[in-house]
Amino acid sequence: MTARKTHLREVAAGEAPPEPAKPKTLAQAIESGTYLEILCAQRRQMVSDLANANGPALAALHRQIALHSKEIEALEAASSEEADGANRDVSTERRSFDASAI
Repeated sequence: MTARKTHLREVAAGEAPPEPAKPKTLAQAIESGTYLEILCAQRRQMVSDLANANGPALAALHRQIALHSKEIEALEAASSEEADGANRDVSTERRSFDASAI
């Protein structure tokens, strides 16, 4: 079995955690971001627009925020599963087809 590489390391004495990355604005995400970054920026923009919305516009924003949140969650889950699969040592065994099993 091969040893897995890990991203974990020992923390040095007095070491502070890295600053979290500042989220991109909608314009920055559209210019140079990924689809996920664009969706997150759009959702942040919609949330900030909630204060000025009322009536049907408010309902539409709530619906769009919910749809964006579901899509963001799905994309993050897919990328997480993809990363987990890339880190696993997966050995697959080829099986021959057995027609009598049907």
